[in-house]
Amino acid sequence: MLDPNREDKLSLLSSLGIELPATTKMSDSLLSKRLERALDAAQYLPQVFPSFADPANSGESAEVTNTGTIDIPKLAAWTEKDVERSLRRQSLKEGFGLDEIERAERERMTGKVGPPPTLDPFHTLRCLVIMLGEEVDSGTKELVMEDTESGHAMFIKEWHLDVRKVDDKTPLLVVQYRLEAKSRRKGPMYSFWNLASTSQLSSVRFSTRSLMLIHRLLLLNSGRVPRGSGEYRSANLETSFILPVGPIEKPEVARLIRDLSCAVCGKQSKMRCSQCQIEVSLSTLPKTKAVFAITTFKIECQKQNWAAHKKTCNNLAGATWSTMRFGTTSLPVPKDGAYIVRWSMEGGGHTKVATKAAKRGEEKVPPNEHGENPFLIKVQYNGSPEMMVYDRTRALETFFNKNENPRMFDQLAALVKEKGFMGMKIYVWAKRTGDFELSLALDKIPSQNVPW
Repeated sequence: MLDPNREDKLSLLSSLGIELPATTKMSDSLLSKRLERALDAAQYLPQVFPSFADPANSGESAEVTNTGTIDIPKLAAWTEKDVERSLRRQSLKEGFGLDEIERAERERMTGKVGPPPTLDPFHTLRCLVIMLGEEVDSGTKELVMEDTESGHAMFIKEWHLDVRKVDDKTPLLVVQYRLEAKSRRKGPMYSFWNLASTSQLSSVRFSTRSLMLIHRLLLLNSGRVPRGSGEYRSANLETSFILPVGPIEKPEVARLIRDLSCAVCGKQSKMRCSQCQIEVSLSTLPKTKAVFAITTFKIECQKQNWAAHKKTCNNLAGATWSTMRFGTTSLPVPKDGAYIVRWSMEGGGHTKVATKAAKRGEEKVPPNEHGENPFLIKVQYNGSPEMMVYDRTRALETFFNKNENPRMFDQLAALVKEKGFMGMKIYVWAKRTGDFELSLALDKIPSQNVPW
């Protein structure tokens, strides 16, 4: 019931900021898994329950069982009064306009003005989460979500207004729900009257895909409520929970847009161009017999969409690579360490990165996700004797210090000012050549219109 098809899944992922090509041959099951990962990233599940960051670590937190479920009764009660505000998550970029968007959308959803909702499914989901917080704050327990396109409707009940505390900033709202198709002869809310505790049910209107996304989130979290939690079980309703929902952080977006399925045969694999050695996503499959050395795919796969890669490949041909050592910051750091607070213009929060003074030879070696392949790094420079450097997923997040290579540092600083964005940051091709070394192609600066 209300199962998204392939086109729906791609559209839902797009609303979450995960843009995959419409021509992707990724299987439906893989698209479903990617949608689940995106929803988990949007509710910051790995951050609030670290055991979910790696399924192998299930049971690491006291509240997470060894079956990957959350023991909700073990969580303390949420004592803050303003649940609605605590459920909000927004980026700096949205900070000045989100309230107006929410207000307009909620007026449309409740039928006060205009047609059914027009925002994308993810914005609508975020509005719903905030609305549920408002309902809790006002003492309202029940709500009906009505799909004006397909005729489906969902009853959602906030379980005894039960809100639990994950941490000081994160409430967990226990809900129960039921999805049904609308009866042809009776009103859309007819089947919910026997479930409601009041005859004055509020109804909110949604598009089909918005209701699909809400349903997928509730289904996903239902699987994390232990079956033995009799306190929260009902014969007629499914039990789930709601966490704060906001924009997905950029490093996670970078992981989720990786499409490793062949555009022709749909198989999963990784490959690299034999000329530029860049690991190429098979969603665009840029390869030819002359340039790409591929042995695992059919020859017809090897001939398609070379134009998609040719510009990048030719850009690196004949590049001169110069080596720069990287490491932890050399700026004064307190003896006990410090934190760099990393804000994201698009993400829904900030991340604290621990920084401690470390002598050469004592630094922790950053992971190498790229092997010997070239990859893009972002270099940020503010005129100080250091530059911040990181890749798309921030698996590598480090610093260049001028003392390591003054001539190359000044050359890179000049490029930032000349070709970078507002003279503050630039994208550069890099190769990992050692535990603490990167080689940069400073004579082959790529287009700065980079999806990051």
